This record gives sequence, structure tokens and C-alpha cells, in this order.
Amino acid sequence: MTEKITPLETQKVLDLCSGIGGFTQGHLISGGFETVAFCEINQYCQQILNLRFPQIPIISDIHDITVESLARIGVGEIDGIIAGLPCPPFSLAGKRLASIDERNLFSEFFRILRQVRPRWAIVENVPGLLTAEGGQFFLTVLWQFAQMGFDVQWGVLSASQVGAIHKRERVWIIATNSQSSRRHTSWNQYEKERTNAAFVGGGNHCNFHRSSQSHNSVEYGARAIAQRTSSRGDDGFSARLDRCLLTHAGLTDCLTAATVPSFSRLSRREIAALTLYCQQEYRQLWAEYQAIRRQHKQQLIALGNAIVPQCAALIFERLKRILSQQRKIS
Repeated sequence: MTEKITPLETQKVLDLCSGIGGFTQGHLISGGFETVAFCEINQYCQQILNLRFPQIPIISDIHDITVESLARIGVGEIDGIIAGLPCPPFSLAGKRLASIDERNLFSEFFRILRQVRPRWAIVENVPGLLTAEGGQFFLTVLWQFAQMGFDVQWGVLSASQVGAIHKRERVWIIATNSQSSRRHTSWNQYEKERTNAAFVGGGNHCNFHRSSQSHNSVEYGARAIAQRTSSRGDDGFSARLDRCLLTHAGLTDCLTAATVPSFSRLSRREIAALTLYCQQEYRQLWAEYQAIRRQHKQQLIALGNAIVPQCAALIFERLKRILSQQRKIS
């Protein structure tokens, strides 16, 4: 068991496509990070974020995020960007339109990455991302990172690995810029100097893949499913994180679905037999019940789209090890 690795200073994080905050909950488990702004368009999810993180501002539309718009809400330098980008363009349950799907927000993500210039980024999506458009879409994602000077690791992590009763496999991409001394140079300069995919990295570590100098190796890695690993024991994770894998204080109330009460609906004849006062009371109760059902539906949708915080915590632990190694090298 390794000791807990914490960055030398708290990392400022921009959370894109935030949902109900599972990504941010993940780094709260891991420690060493601070979300300075959310971006979420769904109104119900915004309500949850405001309830759980009232001090963190929310930008509704990802298309509105610029350095200037962030400055207007008091957000300056950002160390990292986390993004649970919409999965319908890549999901095996959908049409898998990928690059031609209007819900595909990878272009917006890379636009923000170029403008904000963070030291690192983490992206989460469904495993279908790896094989969309015959694997070419994911290769393009790796190429975009390479052009901006990022080293990339990726792998598949299942919720069952952190104690859940369902699989819920998700792809996680960790991109880090080891060229810290060049952080304030132009991205155009980056793109001119790093136009070969070989600059993305090489080799394998644990159940994560790195982009390779070989095109065939990159394609193989993009299609590979990571081997399952244990979340306990001598697995390289800190003892503090192990204690958080199955339960974590404060998560239950936020992420547990409410129970919808039962309602015995009356027929028109039965309603007509009631007194006028009882009819009014019945209609009021029915309206309240319908409101609860709508709320419950929104909650289930939000939970279905949510990032498992304990999975995110494992990814943040890995990121901290990468950042620590980069400091030792530099």
C-alpha cells in the first residue's frame, strides 16, 4: 500500500458537463483539488449542484465558456479540466453518430482546453468511445491532445471494482502536460512543434494504456478493455482512499434515489361520490403525487448519467502519481 500522494499545492479545477457533481465528489474523496466552476445545462442538475456546492458558480452553456466569461465570475488560472462529456453519440444503445451527432461536445472541450491552457485534463465517457467510427474518432481525440503537447493515458474502470452491484464500465482519459516551462507559450507553437503522434507517449502501466509511437499500437490500445483490478489490498492506492471506496460521508443523501409513495387512483364515479371538499383534496393530492413522480424521473435520469465518485477518486489518485513523477523528473 502506497502512502497518500498530494500535489504540492491545491489544484484549481474546472468541471464541465458536471451533472450532479460526481466528478467533483471524486476529487473530494481523493483530496488536493478544488472545483472553481461548474458547467451544466440541465436545470434539475443545477439545483442539485446549488444545494451541494452553493459557493461554486455554474455556467449553463459550455459554448459560453471563455477566459473572459470565467474571469467575470471570479475564476482566474485553472490547473485542470474535468469533463463527463455526453455519451449518446458513442453509446452502443444509440445510433452512434459520433462526430456528426450534435450532442458531441469534444470540439467544445478542445476549444476550452486551448483557451484555458491547463496543466492536465480528465475525460470520462462510455466504452463505445473507443470503437466509434471504427476507432478513428478516438484516434482523433488522442491526436488533438498530442497537438497541444499532452501525454495521454486511458483505460476502462467499472463501478463493480469499487463495490457497486452493477458493472457500469466507463473510459477514463488522463492527459498531462509535462512541459511545464512552456505552459505560457502559444498553442499554435505547440501545434507546429508537436505534429507527430509519437509525442503522445509510450508503454503500458497497470490497467491503463498510453498512446504509442506505433499507429497499430495506438489502435490496439484504443480498442482494448482494461483488466479488472482490486480496489483493496496491495493495489497502489492510499489507505485513505481504500476507506472511501464503498462508503463516504455525505454522498448517500446526494446520490440515493428517493422512494415514490404509492397513490390509489379513484375512478370518475368514485370521485363524483365524494363531497366537494374531498374532491378538491383528492385533486390536490393527485397533483402533488404527479409532481413527485416527475421529480423522481429527473432524479433517476441524473443518477443514470452520473459519474461514480469512487471511480473518479481512483483516477484522481492516478493523476496525483503522474504529477508527482513529473515533478521528480523536472
